[in-house]
Amino acid sequence: MKHKTSSLFSKAILVLSLVSVVPVFLIGWHVLRVDSRVLQKEILDKQRTVVSQIASVLAEEVSRKAQFFDVFTDLHTDFGGHPFINKEDIDYLRQKNPEITHITVLNPHGRLLFYSSDDDARFSYASELGNILRSCVEEGKAYVGSINRSNGRLYALMAFPLREHLQDAETVGVLVAEMDLADLGQVLRELYPKDMFVAVVSADGNLISYSGAKDGLALEADNPLRYEVRSWGVKLKGNSGGEIRLDNGESILLSRANVPVLNWTVYVEQPENTIGKLFLESTFHSVWDILLIFLAMAVFLVLVAYLVIIPIVRPVRRLQEAAVKLEEQDDYMPTEKDVLIPDNEIGQLARVFLHMATVLRERKNAILAAQQELSAMNRDLEVRVQERTAELKAATDELVKSERLAAIGQMASIISHEIRNPLAVISNATRLIKTIEPPSNPKLIKQFSIIEAEIKQANSIISEVLGFARSREMMLSVIDLNSYLHDIVASFPVQCEVRLREELDTESVRLKVDAEEIKQAIRNLIANACEASPAKGTVAVGSKVGKKAVCIYIADEGPGVAEELKEKIFSPFFTTKARGTGLGLAVVRKAVSRHKGKLFIHNNPGGKGAVFEVYLRIYRKTGDTKYG
Repeated sequence: MKHKTSSLFSKAILVLSLVSVVPVFLIGWHVLRVDSRVLQKEILDKQRTVVSQIASVLAEEVSRKAQFFDVFTDLHTDFGGHPFINKEDIDYLRQKNPEITHITVLNPHGRLLFYSSDDDARFSYASELGNILRSCVEEGKAYVGSINRSNGRLYALMAFPLREHLQDAETVGVLVAEMDLADLGQVLRELYPKDMFVAVVSADGNLISYSGAKDGLALEADNPLRYEVRSWGVKLKGNSGGEIRLDNGESILLSRANVPVLNWTVYVEQPENTIGKLFLESTFHSVWDILLIFLAMAVFLVLVAYLVIIPIVRPVRRLQEAAVKLEEQDDYMPTEKDVLIPDNEIGQLARVFLHMATVLRERKNAILAAQQELSAMNRDLEVRVQERTAELKAATDELVKSERLAAIGQMASIISHEIRNPLAVISNATRLIKTIEPPSNPKLIKQFSIIEAEIKQANSIISEVLGFARSREMMLSVIDLNSYLHDIVASFPVQCEVRLREELDTESVRLKVDAEEIKQAIRNLIANACEASPAKGTVAVGSKVGKKAVCIYIADEGPGVAEELKEKIFSPFFTTKARGTGLGLAVVRKAVSRHKGKLFIHNNPGGKGAVFEVYLRIYRKTGDTKYG
């Protein structure tokens, strides 16, 4: 079998490639690290510039709106034609400026004086009333409050102090306005750079705007992005910018700036791999330099392979081919023509290989001869062991059987001599008493009947023991099965409560058996079936003719035989009856075994009795001229 091995040439080329490529990559990696730090610093500087510009634009936009209200309140002090701003003034202001959706005028204590609005249900300043009064009334400064969403739009809350005269320091009221930030969203959308992601967050963590948002504003009530943006501020740890790692394992470059007055925060973010992309883009500009480096490495590898590797690999490969042939072909012996023998260490290795092949061939032949001799001896020993084992087993079985039958026979003779003779005396005495003086008392008649029945039962037990223990030569004769079974059924002393039914096959065959021995076995099976059947039950005695064997079966209507007892009931002296020797079925098994038949037992489906089946070989069928 040819073994697949790694090529020495390919390994040498691989090592030389690594020696050539690794330093280049190490230098490139070092340059990348240096350039990455420089690029990261440049990107963060660019981000800080962008975030500062966006924060300045936001501050200017809000300051412009606040300045507009300051001018309006100043004009309605000494120049308004009345001492205090009124309902007509704020209605006119809201009509001329559609971005103002609601205006409320409060007294210095926060009590509502009048308002102008396009939607009474949306506007609410109750939660911020304390901050409004503190900023406008106590400090005399404008107030920029919370951001609200409604009907798919974004609104900002602003409040401004009202004075009766321009030069007064005392505040006589507060103007609270709600403004639509749609124009601010348009400004931000045009201002956001395409290569960076920008997000604007209020002081309470509410997302106001982000790159890619519809109309430039975060109009969704529960945008998942706001939770991520909130975590940015925590991970920056007070810094204005730097590299942070997100919960999903990604790294980003982040910068932030606060918007004056509003207390909003602007974030600018870029993925960390932007540095790698920029480095690759700059690298591709010098692709010819890279190609030149790889070309020089390839030329170096070719020269080393031609001058160093090939002179080593070629003789080694010839040695390998010779070794493979030596392994696969039994009659192959390598010679000096099959291998290269240069004048160096490899040549010495080739000479040692040829000598080793010769020695191995001689030893292999010696081992094969020894193996053949050993195999022949092993086969001869196996045959002898099998023969001796079979002889020993047969002798052991015969000895055990003989000893067992001898013991049973001795016991049977003792029983016959010590019990049957006294029983005969008792039986004769009973008959003599009944003859001399027939009893007229019913109790005596009953007692005489019991004595006779018990004598009969004892004789039956003695007969069973003697029948099992007695060993005689079989007296074979040819019988007609159907007539044989019919005679057995007709002569059987059946109890009056049980009925015997014949179920004989229409085809009657001839058997060559010991008629008396098989008859005793069938009578024992019928007796057991009658005892197991209920009162007025039926015991079926039948036959089924097969191709080479016939099945004689006896079926009862009793409770059946438990699975754990099916093997035990054929053992000698095993019985489940209150009175019995346990030899009836043992006699059946002995008789069937002596005729080289088979004995089976199974329960009918539904628990309707047990079936005993005896299989015997057919000697002759009707019309058959062949015997046996």
